[in-house]
Amino acid sequence: MRNFFNQQISNLYNNYQSLILYFAISFYPIYLFGSGSIQPSHFILFVFSIIVLFKTKIPLDRYFYTFLSFLIYCYFVSIFYLYHDLYIYNDINLYISSSKTPTLKYLRELIFLTYNFILTISLLSFFNYQKKYVVIFYGLATAILIILFSLLYGILNGSLAFRFTGYFNNPNQLGYFCVCVFSLTYLLYRNLYIPYYLMIILLSIIILFSVLTLSKASYISLFFCVIFAVKPYNYKYFRLFEIIVVLLMIFTFLLFFQNISEMFFFDRLINMWTEQDSSLRVRGYLIFFEANSLQALFGMGIKNAISIQQYDIHSTLAMIVSSFGFVGFTIFCSLLLFWVLDINKSYGFRGVICVCVPSLLYGLTHNGLRFSMFWIMFAVSIYFSKELIKKNFKD
Repeated sequence: MRNFFNQQISNLYNNYQSLILYFAISFYPIYLFGSGSIQPSHFILFVFSIIVLFKTKIPLDRYFYTFLSFLIYCYFVSIFYLYHDLYIYNDINLYISSSKTPTLKYLRELIFLTYNFILTISLLSFFNYQKKYVVIFYGLATAILIILFSLLYGILNGSLAFRFTGYFNNPNQLGYFCVCVFSLTYLLYRNLYIPYYLMIILLSIIILFSVLTLSKASYISLFFCVIFAVKPYNYKYFRLFEIIVVLLMIFTFLLFFQNISEMFFFDRLINMWTEQDSSLRVRGYLIFFEANSLQALFGMGIKNAISIQQYDIHSTLAMIVSSFGFVGFTIFCSLLLFWVLDINKSYGFRGVICVCVPSLLYGLTHNGLRFSMFWIMFAVSIYFSKELIKKNFKD
């Protein structure tokens, strides 16, 4: 009787964890507070992480140690520059640009990075312990329905914005969300949790959202990767199928070229190379060349990088190499390299294109370190990859 009671408590506890994760993913598109603030989904994910880590064993693998090393190094660099401001300038209220932003505000980046580290580790621990993946699908499906509702509501009420944002604060956040959900949807299909036709329907909706945001980084990434994603897995005549799909896409484009050419997303696409906000300087890539030799190696710190740019750096890689130098950049790239190699080993080249490339391409022109949906996708893809590698090894 005691064992039965303990088993029931354990099942209830496990179901409670799954329910929290479902609501966290479902509510991710709902942003109630300003950019850079903690949103409802962040709080729910934090509760989920604490509950999981309280009881579940953390997987101590190369991802854990590499991510932890990167986090520790970022703290080391940030604490050094904070000490420098306090004891060299003797003033904690140094300001960044004319917006009068205090020095301490840049520590927010570290808080979000720490939060996403905890989230990533807790998700890996959760899946290792429970192996409940269907919650990911239900959460994503609910989130897509929420965004679809906001779209239909905007159309029916004539309040649809020039750049669709859903319930996010800005269109780029929705664009990044689409990129991450694209990869998660492909993963669910490749692991046989959803059928092919459902993957195609979901990817079509996701790409529609992406186009409506007018986020070039989002829909360019997805247009490139969807060609690889439409290949049916383990289908005998997939080569012929691919040729038919590509020809249909070309035929559709030529048939409706006049209509497509008048759309805003097409106009932004062809004018991409002449738009000012697409330049390397605006995105923050040239900040690195302002560093001296020591800063190039160890980093100039987030505050100094932002003070040069006068606003947040719009590139994950540019932010890391400028703020944390070649040392931090190397550690972070090692984390991504492990990820790409594992995805390639388990899903092949197409898997890398559909899982890793969308978010990596988006990160070239947007800083995604704080975006928790990327780290959810990162953790889920790592676990799926590990499980598939184990299965293939046993077979």
